[in-house]
Amino acid sequence: MHISLILKLTFQIRRCSFGGLLALWLATGCGSDPTPAAPATTSGTDAGGTDTAPIGGSDGTAVDVATTGGADALPAAGTVEKIDLKVSVSVLGEQALLQGLVLKPTACTEAKKCPFVVVVGDYNHNAHPDYVGGAQLMASALQVVVAVFNLPGLGAGSNKSEGKDDIGGVWHQTAVKEVLHLKSAANYIDTAQMGYITIGTGLISVTKALKTFGTTASLAKLKFLIDVEGPVDRCSISQAPLDEAAGIGPGDGPGASDSACHFSSKGGTHAAMYPPKTGNKPASIVCSPGAWPITKTGQTCSDNSWWVERDPYAALKGAFYRYQRLQFVHDHSLPSYWASRLAIQAVAGSPSKYFALNNMEPCGAAWTDEECIGAPCWLEGGYGNGLAPAPYSDGALVKITVDGLFTQVLPGYVKRMLDSTANKDCR
Repeated sequence: MHISLILKLTFQIRRCSFGGLLALWLATGCGSDPTPAAPATTSGTDAGGTDTAPIGGSDGTAVDVATTGGADALPAAGTVEKIDLKVSVSVLGEQALLQGLVLKPTACTEAKKCPFVVVVGDYNHNAHPDYVGGAQLMASALQVVVAVFNLPGLGAGSNKSEGKDDIGGVWHQTAVKEVLHLKSAANYIDTAQMGYITIGTGLISVTKALKTFGTTASLAKLKFLIDVEGPVDRCSISQAPLDEAAGIGPGDGPGASDSACHFSSKGGTHAAMYPPKTGNKPASIVCSPGAWPITKTGQTCSDNSWWVERDPYAALKGAFYRYQRLQFVHDHSLPSYWASRLAIQAVAGSPSKYFALNNMEPCGAAWTDEECIGAPCWLEGGYGNGLAPAPYSDGALVKITVDGLFTQVLPGYVKRMLDSTANKDCR
């Protein structure tokens, strides 16, 4: 075995044995369950047969964790209030009311301030209400205040936020900035312990907002960003499985260049990042006029000025916060792990004092496919091995529910980001 891999595996073992509670939170991430078990059922036990325990709901009633993604790993920790978000944003003189909730554990008071986490969702989810159940359980267990909301122009029915869905543009950037800025003013928030969780394309608006407004009073205090499989450039944002009937492919669309897609970036190639068809796996096509968001905006990958405003790779180069990237065995959208590697590459050139990909050694380069052979690089466990739809999983997806993400995966990484004493700056 290569000596560098031996050293890295030794590091993994040490991290997984560090601290009983942290080991519990991160057990599946450290490879203790490399073969995914069946997801939790509603029978009252999880896949491993552990009895579930009720967690208090916001109305004082018990929430059956067996029906919310298998949250039995989380301890009961009191009730959580659901508070209407009540945030209005102004863009170019136009006002827009955002729809969402602040999930506040009742134990969080002026005398006992709590950390604050703002969740920004993927483009194909109604964050409110889709994320609320799991986020409420996480808020209760960790004693953190969590804000969940729909970006401008997103959401359904009465939960739709006003404003324009500009795919991570000024509307979305203003919204993510204002939610953290306005809601962190509450007297029960510990402003030294604040962070974002982004899921998928939520990364676009958050990284740009932090680059633009990072010196403002509230955002300057931001401690961390947890990024769940966010696309990092115009090519990963626009990629989609080959579907000629829908106008996706057979070839890449305009603007799919080496520089735009980072094809020549430290071992990355077009075939590695966006592979051709193999077996039952479809080809991955980038920059296709038939794929989202080009179908919505008409902005092809050649429209540089539009995409520069929405390029997480460039924004991550200015990261001043602790950064944690999460990557499952089967990416929810992309055909390879290269977006995660590029994200780490970008943050490596930033002022960030701590960054990590899954449970790999912090502040180091992302591991190569060769180094990952036999090592638990990519996350999987009893909760599953990927988020839907995972179009390149070739039938091997064991779906992680949204509630499972918030109750069985994210809590350990939130604790890691908040506990900078145990997880010290590494550069």
